[in-house]
Amino acid sequence: MTQVETGTLIPYMTEMFRIQAWISLGKVAHPMTGKLERDLPAARQMIDFLAELETRTEGNRSSEETRLLRGALTELRLNYLEEMKKPPEEIPSPESSEAPAETSPEAEPTESS
Repeated sequence: MTQVETGTLIPYMTEMFRIQAWISLGKVAHPMTGKLERDLPAARQMIDFLAELETRTEGNRSSEETRLLRGALTELRLNYLEEMKKPPEEIPSPESSEAPAETSPEAEPTESS
């Protein structure tokens, strides 16, 4: 069994839930589809998971872990409230968050011999 380094579990879980919440808020493109997808109930669940982590680890975190966890909760809660105020159709277009389209092979420069 692989040994987990002491002191990495809380930052790892915080970042894992934080990233998933950003995706669910429609602020970050979904890694599988490359599209912005807003799912506020899922975002709320990720925020609730982080709040539960904060409650259950109270008194057992380092000051850095506490700062990281509370900072993530604050930024996510504020962004969640912002998204709750928007109508469902006001989701950012995926084109604004996608990487530039790849150029066709014909358009790429070639090396001359």
